[in-house]
Amino acid sequence: MRSNILLSGLLLLSGAANAQFGSYSAFTIPDSLRKDADAVIREDYRKFKVKSIDNASMEVHTVVTIFNENASEHQTFYEWSDKFHVLDDAEVKVYNAMGKELNKYSKKEMRTVAYGDGLVEDGKLTYFTVTAPVYPITIEQTYTIKFKGLLDYPDNSILSPGVATEHFLYSVEVPTELGLRYKVLNYTAAPVKEVQKDISLYTWDIKNLKAIKREANSGPTDRYYPIIRVAPNKFSMAGYDGDMTSWKNFGQWSYNLIGKDNQLSEKSAAIIRDLVKNATSDEEKMRILYRYMQRNMRYVSIQLGIGGWKPFSADFVQEKKYGDCKALSNYMQAALQTVGIKSYYAIINADANATPAMEDFPSSPFNHAILCVPQKNDTIWLECTSNTADFGVLGDFTENRKALLVTENGGVLVSTPASRPSANIFSSHTDVEVSEDGSGSLATILKGSGEFKQEQLHYLHQKSADEMRKYFIKDLDWKTPDRSEITAGNREETPYITTAKMQYNQFYIFKAGSKMFLPTRVYNFFDETINDNTKRKQDYFFSFPYTKTDTVSFALPKGYLVEELPKGKSISNGFAKYNSRYEWDKVTGKVTVYASIEIIKHLVEAKDYERLMNFKKEVDDDISQKIVVKKEG
Repeated sequence: MRSNILLSGLLLLSGAANAQFGSYSAFTIPDSLRKDADAVIREDYRKFKVKSIDNASMEVHTVVTIFNENASEHQTFYEWSDKFHVLDDAEVKVYNAMGKELNKYSKKEMRTVAYGDGLVEDGKLTYFTVTAPVYPITIEQTYTIKFKGLLDYPDNSILSPGVATEHFLYSVEVPTELGLRYKVLNYTAAPVKEVQKDISLYTWDIKNLKAIKREANSGPTDRYYPIIRVAPNKFSMAGYDGDMTSWKNFGQWSYNLIGKDNQLSEKSAAIIRDLVKNATSDEEKMRILYRYMQRNMRYVSIQLGIGGWKPFSADFVQEKKYGDCKALSNYMQAALQTVGIKSYYAIINADANATPAMEDFPSSPFNHAILCVPQKNDTIWLECTSNTADFGVLGDFTENRKALLVTENGGVLVSTPASRPSANIFSSHTDVEVSEDGSGSLATILKGSGEFKQEQLHYLHQKSADEMRKYFIKDLDWKTPDRSEITAGNREETPYITTAKMQYNQFYIFKAGSKMFLPTRVYNFFDETINDNTKRKQDYFFSFPYTKTDTVSFALPKGYLVEELPKGKSISNGFAKYNSRYEWDKVTGKVTVYASIEIIKHLVEAKDYERLMNFKKEVDDDISQKIVVKKEG
């Protein structure tokens, strides 16, 4: 309470005593910008100057006042360098709440480490973190980046989640003959354009944007927050000149960059042909070669230098047995080509629910490579970096977006497969033996395909007993057993099968005389976080569409009857379905609970969020019901 009174007093005095504060005092920030803000960007000034097709610089000056640890990422300065992108100079200053300078750090005092596992020449990361013994704290960063090769022009976020912006100023200076393309997302902000002789100058000057909180499970931030994207018309990297005015032209540059590196030598080709000599179809050949790559090639990450765009040769991968996403996709293309199967190297913006490339704005948003194999009746897509992915399954990392096929005739922007509930199936079957003393013995079989298989492989395959137990308790929200025995499945098989035996000294929820109240489920069947929010403004994203089924069979103690059994429920709307059924067989004394849930669409629009909330509540109500059993006599 005392600290609140002190803060209020300081704010009241700030108008009269402003001269006592530094220019970056936290108390001079308007209340309208402090509202709902974890931090306020006081100044964000960026000047991007293109000197020629492959030479540019970026001068940056930012000042941010941080109110709490929710915005602690703004306390860290980091910038990577390679031979095309160099951090020239950097300085960080720290101010207290009153705006008094506390510390100043130069680039020499920051930490610089090698980047790229020794596979990339001159890859470095420079970083420095400011500690905050007390909030608010203000951090000023000033640095310069020099570009010696230009493919990407830097994007600039005007606003980020939970952060207000007091003054944003971004200017791009470019030779008029090179030109510039730009696109502003989620904001109407046309630049002021000036032409001086052979130089064009674009300037965005924006002030006083209030903070927007990010809502849970809302997908990529560039769906909601203002950002300026800029891209070149003509560019050059390491002597490879290109044109980005169309996807076709950009794809042609990528094709030329690969050149003959997607062809295997006769020695390597002989290995590939021998692997498929007994195959009777193209699909069988593809499966054999894909599995060979998964078993023999190791994924490494290459993100810097020309290696960020140009893959290692197919022969390099065959010999060294490793490569990044580009190299492995390029290798798979070469292997298929060796046995007469046409495929296309494809670059894509990857990550769960990532924003796809924009058809009307050719640029380089891509961070991943996959392979596309056209067939007569369908198209097969291959994720070449995973040694556990099923053949022809991309998963949420690259589904539902655009990929740029790199062909001999240039780039072609195409859609990757849409996520389907039938591709991601999780099923559980549990037999429960309930003893008269209320203890329980459980035998469970879990089956997972698609993303659920990948999840179980990650948490269960070749893991210790403690790690597997942790997955059941923490990730599946299983009631903690007194004893457990878990057996992971065969990674080669789909579905992936896990078996578990659990012992509970007390399985019932509670007892009342001769009655026992039993749970209808043994774990949280629908564990999505869907909070109450009738005024939601941002869309809701599930990680992926899926189908779950759950069957629990209870063998009651001898002499016990069911006194109360829940009624089944059926719920359906445009994005999800749920069904449950409860049965009691008086002859065998068994109670069986069946339930299924299907998430049809991975995206629920904000206008439908209240319907999603109601769906969650109805499902939770059904799951939380109890089976009441009573001893006869």
